[in-house]
Amino acid sequence: MTIISLITDFGVRDEYVGLMKAVILGINPSATMVDISHAVEPQDIIQAAFLLESSYRYFPPGSIHLVVVDPGVGTTRALLYLEAGGHRFLAPDNGVLSLLMDPPQAAALRRLENPALRRSSVSATFHGRDIMAPAAAHVSNGMDARELGPEVSPVETTRLRHLRARWSSDGHLTGCIVHIDRFGNLLTNIHASILPSPDLRPHEHSITIRLAGQTIMGLRRTYAEEEIGQPVAVIGSRGYLEIAVNRGSAQQYFGVGKGDAIDLRIVG
Repeated sequence: MTIISLITDFGVRDEYVGLMKAVILGINPSATMVDISHAVEPQDIIQAAFLLESSYRYFPPGSIHLVVVDPGVGTTRALLYLEAGGHRFLAPDNGVLSLLMDPPQAAALRRLENPALRRSSVSATFHGRDIMAPAAAHVSNGMDARELGPEVSPVETTRLRHLRARWSSDGHLTGCIVHIDRFGNLLTNIHASILPSPDLRPHEHSITIRLAGQTIMGLRRTYAEEEIGQPVAVIGSRGYLEIAVNRGSAQQYFGVGKGDAIDLRIVG
């Protein structure tokens, strides 16, 4: 059994996701498909990159992950096949794979250029259905990846720089909001692994977080370890810093959106 996961910005109102699945099943009727999300904000490559990076590792090794967030569809941008971390990925060459290649770990990287693996009629506005879905299906059937197209070096692909939060020379960790979930929780690009010590435990006010002119002191283990209606900082299930409001919406509380800056400092 081969699993094909799907991440798109198509939503569920239109037929786009269903048609991609139909094409895959027409080539591999036994394919198992898992919808990670079709609610990526339209054309939001950064949101899709973090969603992919935080989700793929929960799938069995060898799974195929198909990402169609493609504002450049129909242009000269390439389509890519990547093998990394024991998984296989198909996506546009627009930077959505950047986090998987930072640091470089590609076991194989190719362009999808074999016309024999496409549908007979290719729409300039729906490469997900006509090029990427067939390629994913053929790979799931055991096709050698070398048949997809020529090898390419990571330096020849589009990379989104500075996606991850970085420490400044004055001891600040500056990041930003990359996703807001349906609860209004603010997911940032500050990963727990870049904090200086695993001993930064809940309830210790050794961290100050500045967001929208307000300060949050310390980390908590759960959302409920703060009073109802009050903001709380946690390391969420993705492994990244989240700002939430206990039984409320941090998005509404702070009046912020994706891309807004967040500043973290270690004190004491």
